[in-house]
Amino acid sequence: MVFIEKAIGITAILSFLSTQVLAASIPSNAVAQYWGQNSALDQQNLAHYCDGSSDVFLVSFLTDFNVGGLPNLNFANACTDVFSGTTLLNCPQIGADIKTCQSKGKKVLLSLGGAAGSYGFTSDAQATTFANTLYGMFGKGTHQYRPFGDAVIDGFDLDIEGGGPTGYATLINSLRSLDANVLITGAPQCPYPDAMLGDAMNKASFDAVWVQFYNNYCSVTGGNFNFDAWNTWATQTSTNKNVKVFLGLPGSSSAAGSGYVGYSQIQSTVNSLHQYSSFGGVMFWDASQSYSNTEVSPDLAAAVGTFVHGGSSGGGSTSTTTTSAKPTTTATPTTTSASSSAVSSTTSASSTPSSSPGTCVTNGEACSTQGKYVCSGNSFAICDHGAWVLQGCGSGLTCFPTTDGASVYCAQPSSGSGSTCTNANAVPAAPKAYKSALVQAQLSVANATETSWSAVVNARRLKTLPFGSKVVVHFKLPSHMTIDSVSNGRVIQNGTLASVQITNPHKKSMDLLFTLNGSVEKGTVFVAPTSSNIKFQS
Repeated sequence: MVFIEKAIGITAILSFLSTQVLAASIPSNAVAQYWGQNSALDQQNLAHYCDGSSDVFLVSFLTDFNVGGLPNLNFANACTDVFSGTTLLNCPQIGADIKTCQSKGKKVLLSLGGAAGSYGFTSDAQATTFANTLYGMFGKGTHQYRPFGDAVIDGFDLDIEGGGPTGYATLINSLRSLDANVLITGAPQCPYPDAMLGDAMNKASFDAVWVQFYNNYCSVTGGNFNFDAWNTWATQTSTNKNVKVFLGLPGSSSAAGSGYVGYSQIQSTVNSLHQYSSFGGVMFWDASQSYSNTEVSPDLAAAVGTFVHGGSSGGGSTSTTTTSAKPTTTATPTTTSASSSAVSSTTSASSTPSSSPGTCVTNGEACSTQGKYVCSGNSFAICDHGAWVLQGCGSGLTCFPTTDGASVYCAQPSSGSGSTCTNANAVPAAPKAYKSALVQAQLSVANATETSWSAVVNARRLKTLPFGSKVVVHFKLPSHMTIDSVSNGRVIQNGTLASVQITNPHKKSMDLLFTLNGSVEKGTVFVAPTSSNIKFQS
């Protein structure tokens, strides 16, 4: 790490800022890219990606708020120099790239949060203080330290993965009081309402939300895709009724634990989403992934950009949004606990779900694919020698498609009795999330076969204290099931008790994502531990 000192003339900054006019709008039929974390390990500088494929760039991340002091930034390989005597990154090249991108009509926002780091507020007063810091360092203000020099970002993005919901509505309203034209966006996870941003999304005005339809049960392919719930929030509940909702996707199969879909699936999904007035376009995590993904020529970012820009409103067009800072109603963050079980399947992965919400079969009804599993209300059915064999999921459980859409599993629904066969258009209940005083976690079954299973656990801290470098999770399992491996860790299993020891790749983080792989005895039903049989030790 190189320590440097760069003097910035306040007069020069004021002269430059006086010429800047920020339009409070997000392009329609747009593609947004997160940039800064080098997730594909071949990240280029920001300006490299400012071509005709993408419209909005989310520079990520500001990882530690350190309210009252200097925040911490992390841009991976893009910036390592710091201001002398501090740990604050000094990134003149990123600043130059921001201005280059803006000169091409791109919107550039600074993203706060992310999985790594330690952040959050304990009071609204802290949020107000931090808003002034952000304005001074990255907006039109004149802070002593400006990591991007005289470049002025278009706004701020909240990718709040943990730390609790306190203060974010106040942060947004304070930023808007400092600059009426500032853009505010958020990146909620797809379970609605988001546990961290739900309150702020109903109290403060967002210009766009990049909903993460991955690493969760509500992915595009799994049968619990819930864009309609987010459209309802946008059009009926949000403060800004012109807020845009984006389809957030991984840029390649290595960009997320689950939820990646190929170009043809993106095309069909986007076509179906044009029915929603709030639909704004596609977001990718991240630029290094989508621009290096050559599944489609010349790359996924270019192909999706061309397709999305051909939408009904035309590529690059803008739609001015309303930016009222007045609060409306309050969202209640999810307060549920987890329990799920999965059913094995002999089918191969497919982009088409095995069953649709509300679809039901009867015992003995004819079927054509040996070994296929489908949901049938609260039960599941197996195709056995040309006839469906119906089996119940068990008391308090209902049937869900796996996130790859190729099989099914049984899980405790978040509310009510789950799916029924009385309404073919009914939306199935969401799997219930695990919750303790410090952690909320969603277990999503990615796939299942006759003898194996894979699940993604997405855990979020509910307090400002982050996960540490080592995290231990205990599971009590049914006797016919084992956990064989875990990403970034090891498994110790003694009878029905399994301890998963995970090395946190971020050292400290507000979110922890890990994949479990295991086995079940052939001919039995995979049953994941209930919420009372899961315990996060750290």
